[in-house]
Amino acid sequence: MEKRVKFFIVFVLVLFISNVANAQIPTLSEKEYNQYLIKALKEKNVGIRASAAQLLGERKVRDAVDPLIKMLKTEQNKSARIVAALALYNIGDEKALPFLKKFAKCEKCKTAKHVMAAIVHEMQTVQLAQQ
Repeated sequence: MEKRVKFFIVFVLVLFISNVANAQIPTLSEKEYNQYLIKALKEKNVGIRASAAQLLGERKVRDAVDPLIKMLKTEQNKSARIVAALALYNIGDEKALPFLKKFAKCEKCKTAKHVMAAIVHEMQTVQLAQQ
């Protein structure tokens, strides 16, 4: 329970700081900011990694698909894996679907497994509707 609380507090703080930083750095282009967020996926702090993933998903940064897939492969924190999967869903790149299927099958955390399975189902439903 204590780890969850710490993670949540760090996550909220990083989101707040990133929003403030975004407002205070008008000199960065959108592409530079996106690259900054992609680099943040490799930070040591799990809150920063998860926040960067969430922002990349919200911004629908297609260049982040491969780094987010890599994050899913290597991330130890289940909450951060869930955020990365949600970011891939928000971006909506079909390339992510096979990887999400694979991770949904081998995920050990039940919550993360259910979330990823729901994401896979939703992405497949959207694909069928688009055909």
